[in-house]
Amino acid sequence: MPDRAVRRRVLSQNFLVDRRAIEGLVDGSGVSEGDLVLDIGAGNGLISGAVAQRGARVLAVERDHGLAERLRAKFATWPSVTVVEADVLTAPLPSEPYRVVANIPFGITTKILRRLLDDEGELTRADVIVQAEVARKRGTGGRGTLLNACWEPWFEFATGARIPAAAFRPRPRVDAAILVIARRDPPLLDPASRRDYTQFVTAAFERARPTVASALTLPRSQFAPLAAELGFGVAALPSQLDVAQWVALFRAAGRPVGSRGSAPRHAARGPAAAQRPNRRRR
Repeated sequence: MPDRAVRRRVLSQNFLVDRRAIEGLVDGSGVSEGDLVLDIGAGNGLISGAVAQRGARVLAVERDHGLAERLRAKFATWPSVTVVEADVLTAPLPSEPYRVVANIPFGITTKILRRLLDDEGELTRADVIVQAEVARKRGTGGRGTLLNACWEPWFEFATGARIPAAAFRPRPRVDAAILVIARRDPPLLDPASRRDYTQFVTAAFERARPTVASALTLPRSQFAPLAAELGFGVAALPSQLDVAQWVALFRAAGRPVGSRGSAPRHAARGPAAAQRPNRRRR
C-alpha cells in the first residue's frame, strides 16, 4: 500500500472536496473579520482558505508533515493563515476567544471533542464535520449520553446540514453532517463547579445499578418529592434526564438536609465512582 494511503488510513484522512459543502459550512458558522479560527486537520486547505476569505485569522492545524509542507506553500502569501504542524490532542489551544471550523478526522472525533470541551479555555463555537451518526448522537437533545450530560451546562449542541460521502476524497463508508457547538452565555452552572458536577453525573451513569436514585444517598421518602419537583420518576435512568434536570439535581444535592428542595451535601457517591471503568453509553 502506498505511503500516502497508509497515512490516510492511520490519520483518518477523508478530505472534503465539494466546494458547495465547504461554502455551506463556512457560511453557516458565521465567522467574520477578525475572528480567530482553528481548522483542525486542515488537509488540503480548502476550508482554511474559505475561512480566511471571510477576513478571519486562521490557524491551520495539521499533523501530517507532508500535508503541512503543502499548506505552508499554499498559504505562503496569505498573512492571515498560520500553518501549525502539530497534533491538536496535545498542542496548546489559543489563550484568546476562538472558533473551530473544520472537517475533523473521523477516527478520533470523541478525543478531539474532549480536547476542546474539557479544556477550560476560550472556545466560543465549533462547526465541525463528523460522521452523521455522531452528529445525531451529540446534536439531538434528550439523548442522554454521559458526555453530553457533562458538557451541556456550558455548551449547546445542534445538528447542521448532512454531507454525502461523495463529497469526500477518499470516500468514507458513511455520510457526514455538521455538528454545531456553541458556548452558553451565561452558563447553566458556574465553571468553578465543573469538576464536582462531572463527578456527580459520572457517578450516576457508572453505578452498578445505574438509576438516578442509586447514585444518591437519599431515602426514598426524600428522593421521591425531589424527583417529582424536577420532573422525572423515582426509577429514572441517567440517560432519561436532560441537562436542566441534572443541573437542578446537582444543586439540590449540595444543600444541607432540611433546606428547600432538601438533599444532603455530598449526595453523590463520590469521586471514586467517577474513576471506575465506564460501563454506560458515552
